[in-house]
Amino acid sequence: MSGPKVVRIVTREEILTICEGHLRRLAQALANWQERAGRIGELEEGDLASTHARHERLRQLLRSNQFAELQKQVPIEIEFLDRDMVQKEERAVAKAAQKRRSQRQLRENAATLLRTLQSSKGPVKQSLLDALPAIAEGRAVADAEAILAEGFAALGQIDAAGSLTEAQRDLARSLQVERPSRWVAEEHTTREARFDRIDRHIAQLQTLHGAATAEPFLQRLAAIEQDPRVEQRNMLLDSLIVDIAKSTADYQARRDQLATLKSLALELETLLLEQTTDLPAQVAACLADPDPDLQQVAALTEHCVAAVQDELRRRAAFARRQVVLDGLASLGYEVREGMQTAWADAGRVVLRKTATPGYGVEVGGSAESGKLQVRAVSLSGTHDRGRDRDIETIWCGEFTRLRSLLADRGSALTIEKALAIGEVPLKVVAIDFDDDGRVSSERTKGSS
Repeated sequence: MSGPKVVRIVTREEILTICEGHLRRLAQALANWQERAGRIGELEEGDLASTHARHERLRQLLRSNQFAELQKQVPIEIEFLDRDMVQKEERAVAKAAQKRRSQRQLRENAATLLRTLQSSKGPVKQSLLDALPAIAEGRAVADAEAILAEGFAALGQIDAAGSLTEAQRDLARSLQVERPSRWVAEEHTTREARFDRIDRHIAQLQTLHGAATAEPFLQRLAAIEQDPRVEQRNMLLDSLIVDIAKSTADYQARRDQLATLKSLALELETLLLEQTTDLPAQVAACLADPDPDLQQVAALTEHCVAAVQDELRRRAAFARRQVVLDGLASLGYEVREGMQTAWADAGRVVLRKTATPGYGVEVGGSAESGKLQVRAVSLSGTHDRGRDRDIETIWCGEFTRLRSLLADRGSALTIEKALAIGEVPLKVVAIDFDDDGRVSSERTKGSS
């Protein structure tokens, strides 16, 4: 069937552009993964080496023309890096939260031990009594756990000498555990649950977003801990939990939005080298701002997505038009300078061939969508239906050769709709061949 056709074309050039885009996003994902993992101390040399090796194999897919496999595997690898980064950050936050819990328990143990020793009647080393207040206040003290162990031993000696009251003896026994820093008294269970949540959020802010982001909450926490009113303190702790949870979520969303914009900025930098636009400069200024407006970030992200999509469509359309024109030129059709532009401007162009005078081929349609229309046309008003059928038959063979030619060059031309030879009259078009093949008028053969 070689009457008028609607065809879809996918060029090697646009496939390459898609694959190169995948690899750019992979490189950005790797850089982001490496920077974030290194910053939180979760990057191992073996892990990095194996990741680089995997990515080299993915780049090799492009060099070996395995485009479909590349488009399948690269998104999987990017998703893996994202998941792995989440796991690394969760580990780092968990470690930081556990460190805060251990430090708090150390302070509480020191305070309890100090009170018990001070109220006992037995002898206690002055150096121990001097060191315990510093530990209880959270100040850095060398060998703090060893000092607490010494204090527990002193309690044991006082107990053996019978210098403790029954209540002090019970408390001393509760403190005699294998890991003193992990002791938590029964009556503090509810309070510790609140602190565990606070520790988790503070650790997340400090680890992932910088120490300064947690400082206001640390100051509030310190003030709350000084409040002697238990019910009031618990209410304030609950309020702090709500506020710090919201702040943590806000910082996380902010980081994700900025990461997306940064990735798009790199895409723009690559794609818009020849374009005159101030969008990259606007994005750079926004990313350089230490406290960017998130509404501006969202707006710029939207503009960048649109700009990237427009540029990719423009490049794909150019490649499709060029591939078809080059293919028709290989079949002997006259391709003149300016036809690429004429097609883009007018939506179609007509090419003629010396071997078939009075006839030509019209190609048109939206190259941006990938759908094109192709058909044989008459360049004169002469009515010869037999000759018209012969031309359509010739074009049928040429179209088959065109598809084969494009396939050999890495492009694909598929038929979505086609009419049979002679099913509709040949269209008559008038063109100025001293120009660029633009159609100046048209009609269907047989019409007046």
